[in-house]
Amino acid sequence: MSADLASFAVRSVPFDEWVDIDTLIHRSSVTSGDFDYVLRPLCPDCGVEAEIEYETLEPEADGGREVISALVCVPCSLLWEPDQPDD
Repeated sequence: MSADLASFAVRSVPFDEWVDIDTLIHRSSVTSGDFDYVLRPLCPDCGVEAEIEYETLEPEADGGREVISALVCVPCSLLWEPDQPDD
């Protein structure tokens, strides 16, 4: 987490839901002849478009794989992160 986000309130999202969020937002980029679009999350508190923070997994493996590590609402000073899965 970057230093400017350290003072933000953190809300945890169940891991299973986070996987769905990552799938819907990060991997739903669609290109069809006339339109290019990506789903963007909105803050449930204020309705502003949330910023997306990414983390690179396995960076040494052919460029790595990016996953969403957090959703951030700057106006509300909120940060959503995934709960860690139960092992």
